[in-house]
Amino acid sequence: MREHFRFYRHRWFKVWIAMAALSAALIAMTEAVGNRAVMPAAFFYGAAAGPVGLLVAIHDRTRIGASVPGLTLVGMFLFGGGVALLLGGYFDALLIPDKHGPSILQVGWIEESAKCVPLLLVALTGRYLTKAAGVALGLSCATGFAIMESMSYAWKSVDDTGAVNAGMVLFMRGLATPFSHLVWTGLICAVAFGAWQARGRIVITFSVVGAFAMAAVLHSLNDGLLTLDIPGPARLLFLVVAAESYWLFHRATRDLTTAPVLDPAPSPA
Repeated sequence: MREHFRFYRHRWFKVWIAMAALSAALIAMTEAVGNRAVMPAAFFYGAAAGPVGLLVAIHDRTRIGASVPGLTLVGMFLFGGGVALLLGGYFDALLIPDKHGPSILQVGWIEESAKCVPLLLVALTGRYLTKAAGVALGLSCATGFAIMESMSYAWKSVDDTGAVNAGMVLFMRGLATPFSHLVWTGLICAVAFGAWQARGRIVITFSVVGAFAMAAVLHSLNDGLLTLDIPGPARLLFLVVAAESYWLFHRATRDLTTAPVLDPAPSPA
């Protein structure tokens, strides 16, 4: 029990605090000497701190990072996340004209669908149809999406209120993102790739549809609670949504503690 309170000893905490501190230092330097050339780096470290910290924690628990080649994970992060952001950004603008109106409740269905597109394209190749691989790919895609989305919010905040407030936006999103984008997409992938692994092919089952619907609803509730014109105390319900989101993801991936490790490449003769 005592070990649970020593979170500061874990790698995920060290990664998170180091990246957040570097982001804060870069922003402070910008404010001190006016060198705005480092702002992209400051925003990247701030936006990535929470998601990367969560990735480290999940890998240390499950070792799923070894279930897919590293280059494939990097590709899913860069291009899968980028494609998801492209599709999500387009349909968000098309279908959600008012971010503070009821149409925001569509956001989960739009963005979770967008993140599933690159994952489904990879799955259709017939490769990486294991649960461990699917979750690893899903987390990589969601991480790319989340980091780029957080950076866009930071840039908007710089234009409106300055670099320090942009840093606060990044810090708050760094705390929230590990309990949102990553676990929503991770939940979908855990259920979908688990079903596909069992059957050896892509099939649409009630459990897959249910997992997607659950993630989309939680996503929409999260954004709605934070943006709709509702009483202040009601906004705190987003903490309940975050806790429920993480609990469902953790429950769906608790059997991955013995995730298979890729065989090392054969040594040359």
